[in-house]
Amino acid sequence: MHDDGFLRELVAMKDEMGVVSLYVTAGPRVDPGIRPAWEIRLRDELAAMRAQVSAWPERIRRFTVLEHLDALEPEIDRLVDPSEPGIGRALFAPVCSDEIQRTSLQIPFGTCAVLESTAYVRPMLTAMATGAPAGVAVVGRDGVRLVDYRYGKAEEVYRSAYDLDSDDWREMRGPARAGTDQRSSVHRDLFRRRAEENLVRHLYAVAPEITGRVDALRWEDVLLVGDPRLTSALAGALRPLDPVRVDKVVPDGPATDVVSRIVEELVTVRVRRDAALVQRAVDTTLSGGRAVLGAAQTLAVLNEGRVGRLIVDENGHWHGGRGPDGFLYPADQVPQGVVTTDEPDLGERMIERALESRAEVTIVHAHAAGALAPYGGVGALLRW
Repeated sequence: MHDDGFLRELVAMKDEMGVVSLYVTAGPRVDPGIRPAWEIRLRDELAAMRAQVSAWPERIRRFTVLEHLDALEPEIDRLVDPSEPGIGRALFAPVCSDEIQRTSLQIPFGTCAVLESTAYVRPMLTAMATGAPAGVAVVGRDGVRLVDYRYGKAEEVYRSAYDLDSDDWREMRGPARAGTDQRSSVHRDLFRRRAEENLVRHLYAVAPEITGRVDALRWEDVLLVGDPRLTSALAGALRPLDPVRVDKVVPDGPATDVVSRIVEELVTVRVRRDAALVQRAVDTTLSGGRAVLGAAQTLAVLNEGRVGRLIVDENGHWHGGRGPDGFLYPADQVPQGVVTTDEPDLGERMIERALESRAEVTIVHAHAAGALAPYGGVGALLRW
């Protein structure tokens, strides 16, 4: 399962010789005899890694890593095999171990090959943020359909059935010979009102089921999709839950089709959620509460283990160093007398440190990160 526990397992994967982390966004192979562009990109990344390792002066380390890369070739072939599942695929393999961790999602990862002392997790976190678990309730006159959407995969998890007995209509019409056009119109209005009232009662009856799914499936967002009158009624039944209403009628079909029709709304909801989190961090910091902004302040509280949630702009990049005690510092704010080891990817180190301390990490959509820009694109909510 792709959750914080899974991410903590990845950052716990350490090896002094190095951990090989490979990411690829796969697509179909049009011509069986020609390597697709996405595979060529990964092979180029691996060639660059081999060239870098071949230039190392330490013979034993150089030989060990190159031998490990040779041994990984069958796994790499499998990673780029178009018949394998997943659009985004990743592989993690410590050099001095037989351990290999593979995973895939139905959303892109990008393509890269990285060799560091720990598993490289930022592409995984970024991809997971784009497809965070969401619940989609499709509300219609025949009931409610719930779709669980997470990391590019959509699955129907519940469907309620609502069927107003048509005998009610016949009884309200009465014998055909006794009716007039005016009476028939009145009866139609009465029936329509009764049908609406019964449907609203049905929506209130299924509301506890939806609330239970929100908790059990840990949905970040809940979207109500359908006729505005129906989504409004269900939203009222779900209070104090505050779902997002999408005024769009979606035809019944596979769960993937439902999600494909509301892709833009899902992105909008994520941006809104991320922006609210960023604003909360800014407001809390400026009011003297338990939050900080900026790389230096965030690293200080990460070093102390005080971070409850790390907030990172998805396009942010930071450079710094690691002291002999393991503390992390921005490049231009190393304490006098402290000798540091260069950390060119300080963002990865911040994410790693947060996960190790069991803090949550939010990769913020670029369109929601505006309020973080004056602070270098990073901040944190604190435990204490």
